[in-house]
Amino acid sequence: MLIAQLTDTHVVGPNTDEELYVDNNGRVVEAIDSINRESPAVSVVLATGDLTQWGAPEEFVELSRFTAKLRPPILPLVGNHDNRDGIRGCFPSVPWVDAEHASWVAEIEHVRVIGLDSTRPGESGAEFDHDREMWLRSILDQRHDGPTVLTMHHPPFVTGIGWMDRAGFIGLERFVAVLSETKVVDRIQCGHLHRPMSSVVGGVLAEVGLATTVHVALDVGPDGPVQVIRDPVGYRLLRITGRSIVGHTRYIGIGEEPFSPHWSLKES
Repeated sequence: MLIAQLTDTHVVGPNTDEELYVDNNGRVVEAIDSINRESPAVSVVLATGDLTQWGAPEEFVELSRFTAKLRPPILPLVGNHDNRDGIRGCFPSVPWVDAEHASWVAEIEHVRVIGLDSTRPGESGAEFDHDREMWLRSILDQRHDGPTVLTMHHPPFVTGIGWMDRAGFIGLERFVAVLSETKVVDRIQCGHLHRPMSSVVGGVLAEVGLATTVHVALDVGPDGPVQVIRDPVGYRLLRITGRSIVGHTRYIGIGEEPFSPHWSLKES
């Protein structure tokens, strides 16, 4: 099966005059069209937060209009640019947990997918508190014979990009302890950083997906400035066979199509 990860789309309202540096909405449409063309077909799309620019009602209307064109079902997460009420209202069919945090769990074919709300309302940083710990432990304690993919907006590691890391992750040690003790999560897919990166957290590979919007510039110096860059954009694909999970990146908008190089063509 294939799982697509779409992240940090930052959909805006139709009449915005904000400087975005790229066409946020146009790239969402382009990514959705590409996901719909994937072969084999994508089983589910994980949308890992910051799906809107500021969580405004008109932005959620636009987001709903775009995602309605997706052929596979979508499982969204709230990001620090969204809000919980807005995301729940935009996607009412998602199995949201009956709690203050907007988390969920779903089973797609043989894969258990957990959506963990990592947001701290009104702030850009992350939080993993007691309530979310108890909920996550209760899910991970349930027997499941297939792989488990955990999705969240904020990456649970220090990235080295100082101006992004400064927002912090309250309860990070608590989160790492849950992973280390339960030992049932196979992969973590995150957003927030707008550029691909990875780390091992509590023995689990954690990946940040490729944003469809402008990227955070890569500068791991101790006092790097706030900078963005128009790197190639796209989305992640997870190919899952049994318990094997292999990640791929699909670039969009690069103006290139696959072609056969001369050395692959056999002479007749």
